[in-house]
Amino acid sequence: MTREDPRCLPLIEVDLDQIRVLLSASVKDDAIIGVQRVAGGLVNTTYRITLTEPGASLCLRIYASGEDAWKREREILDLVSSSVPVAEVLFSSPSSPGLPYPCVVYRWIEGITLNECRRLIPAGDFVALADTLGRMLARIASFSFPGAHSTEPTAAPTRRSDIDALLSSSEESLRHGLARARLGGALADALWHRLVIGSPALVERDRDGCLVHGDLSGRNILVAAGNDGDWHVSAFLDWEAAFSGSALWDVGSLFRYSGRYTEIFRARFESGYREAGGALPQDWWRIARLLDATRLVETLNEPRELPVVFAECHQLIEAVVAGGI
Repeated sequence: MTREDPRCLPLIEVDLDQIRVLLSASVKDDAIIGVQRVAGGLVNTTYRITLTEPGASLCLRIYASGEDAWKREREILDLVSSSVPVAEVLFSSPSSPGLPYPCVVYRWIEGITLNECRRLIPAGDFVALADTLGRMLARIASFSFPGAHSTEPTAAPTRRSDIDALLSSSEESLRHGLARARLGGALADALWHRLVIGSPALVERDRDGCLVHGDLSGRNILVAAGNDGDWHVSAFLDWEAAFSGSALWDVGSLFRYSGRYTEIFRARFESGYREAGGALPQDWWRIARLLDATRLVETLNEPRELPVVFAECHQLIEAVVAGGI
């Protein structure tokens, strides 16, 4: 959540010689002149590979999280690449000589993160990105998660709703879990009260079953300035947490830090989303924020002690409660 977050998995160290062996079938040894680990990310390890051709670079992404995450991301990149800006994969393997981890290599994508952009450019220019983001998220939501429509027999009609189960888990954490101890009883009760009030609208979202990015934060969206000076989205990164569910999961994740986005930004986002064919309920802002709050509760209930992370979760939940959502 913050730059001080601890890594979930250790970094995978590789050197220039290992990368030359890894790419020997597609890139000549003398074409690779440098390798540098890219900062950021909490799970996988990323390197920028510099080539002799002026301005040419590749990106090596190593999946310390294993083959399932690698396979999921590859499937989704193939699925959405025709209409959503994502990485162009040049090489992919579940394991390679000297590198017992799945990896992909794609062309380096120029740009900066949405978080960086917000801090660097004038507010008016940043607001101009809202419409594009709305349209892009609507496109993502137009896809079904790979394998979501299987030939397996459907569950009994009386099965418990996924979000109903999620709310039950949140209740346990907020009433009796570590999340309550870390939030304090008053704030935990206040959040649970809002989740109870919002539960009919939240459970209604179980009817949705679209592709959800799963980690749609400002650090996983790259933007770049065009020749005309206008900013555009150059890539959505890190799809390995994707799942099938309500599109409002991604909306809530994008707007988790609500103070970073003005009402005008939100209005233009909504307009772009709807104009691109995306379906948003009338109270989309409230539902999306409540959905995202359940993720914060899950984080607060972790057995690890993460004081910086927990302090930030506390502030974010205070904002949800104070906003009367």
